[in-house]
Amino acid sequence: MPNLADYTKFADENNFRVRFADITDIHLISALGITTCYEAYFELDASKDLAAYSLEAFSLQQLTSEFEDSNSTFIIAELKGKAIGFAKLREGKKVECLKDRNAIEVQRIYLLEKVKGKSFGSYLLERCFQIGKEKGYETVWLGVWDQNLAAQKFYEKLKFENVGITEFAYGDETTTSFVMVKDIEK
Repeated sequence: MPNLADYTKFADENNFRVRFADITDIHLISALGITTCYEAYFELDASKDLAAYSLEAFSLQQLTSEFEDSNSTFIIAELKGKAIGFAKLREGKKVECLKDRNAIEVQRIYLLEKVKGKSFGSYLLERCFQIGKEKGYETVWLGVWDQNLAAQKFYEKLKFENVGITEFAYGDETTTSFVMVKDIEK
């Protein structure tokens, strides 16, 4: 993972920043969520199912509820003043394989396809680690669909470890996600 000095240099050179989102960003998060979710999964899932999920998960009503939840933190990545992705951290979600760990979940992290592979995802995730540390957590965890090999490779490259599985309700079915963790550096 990049350190703060690396981030500062990278941010300055690329006119990149990560900022906290608030309720006034709800339309932006909705648009980013629908777009990036579809981009991430269009090859792995039926179009109608993916469209239905994206429209529900990133609806204004759903996002309003999430913003009102004190366990949720949203951040937005911007490049040259334009939003290119976002992440959502969620406190309080427990999974069996992490029951004894002081962990915060990265529930969502999405970037536009156009900027993937250029280190923006690493820096967005690093900001998640910083927020987790500021909130007193020792570990960051996330669930990644067992069919999403690209995301698994990305997290493994950043030294996340697969420590178990969890289920994810999706439409009328339940899918399997790997639980991946990484300790927050002190």
